[in-house]
Amino acid sequence: MSRQRAALRLSLKALTGAAVLGALLALPAPASAAAAKEAAKPPAKTAAAKARPTKASTPAAPACYNRAEHAAEQMMRLHTEMMVVGLTCRTVVPDKKPFDLYQDFSIKNRALLSNSEASLISYYKRAGSGGNATRQFDMFRTELANEISRRASTIGIAQYCANFVDRSVAAKDLTPEDLRILTADEKNAGLMHLASRPLCDVKVVSGPDPVIAVAQAAPAPAAPKATVAKAKAPAKAAAPAKPKQKVAAVPAKQSVAVR
Repeated sequence: MSRQRAALRLSLKALTGAAVLGALLALPAPASAAAAKEAAKPPAKTAAAKARPTKASTPAAPACYNRAEHAAEQMMRLHTEMMVVGLTCRTVVPDKKPFDLYQDFSIKNRALLSNSEASLISYYKRAGSGGNATRQFDMFRTELANEISRRASTIGIAQYCANFVDRSVAAKDLTPEDLRILTADEKNAGLMHLASRPLCDVKVVSGPDPVIAVAQAAPAPAAPKATVAKAKAPAKAAAPAKPKQKVAAVPAKQSVAVR
C-alpha cells in the first residue's frame, strides 16, 4: 500500500511540473527594450490630422445691387461718360466746350456724386472680396472710362462727338429730380439701364417656352401621276396612188362596104 501511495505522489508531482512548464511556454516572449519604447509612444497622427485646417475662404462678391447701389452706378456711368466726352471732343467741337460742361455738372451735383461714390464703396466693403474698397471703386471707374473710350474709337471720334456732346449739354441742365428719375426710375426714365450687376429684388426666372398647339394642315394629297400616253408613231403617209394610165381604146375594125 505504501508503495502505491509513493508512486501516486510521484505521478502527481510529474503532472504538476508538466502543467507549470506548459503554462510558461504558452506565455508570449518578452518584448525587447526598443520594442517596448515604441509601444509606449502615442500613436502617430494620421496625414489628415497633420494637415492644418485651411482658413475659410472669403465670401464671394454679391451678384446683385440694392436699389441705392444700382442708382449709384448709373450716376457714375453718366459722370464718367461726360468726362470722356469732355477730354475727347474738346478739340473736335471747341465751340461747345465739352470739358466745361463736365466741370459744371461736377460742381452742380457735387453732393449727389459724393453719395454715389460712397454707395459703391459700401458695396465693395459689403462684398468682402478682399482688398481696399476705395481702390476697387477706383479700378471700376478706370475700367468704365476705358470702356467708353473704346466705344468712341469704334464709332469714330468725329461721329462720336457729334452725338455725345449734345448729351452732355442736356445732362448739365438736369435738375436733381431729373437725375433721380434717370438713374433710379427706369420705368419713368424710359431707358434700359446698363449695369455690371442686376438688382437684388428683381428675380428673373427663365422657364421653358410654352407649348403652343398648332393645328397642322392635313398633308395635301399626292398629285396623281400623270399618265403620259405614249405618242403613237405617226402613221406612215400612204404613198400617193399612181395615176391610172388611160389606155386608149382600140378602135373597132371598120367594116368596108364593098360596092
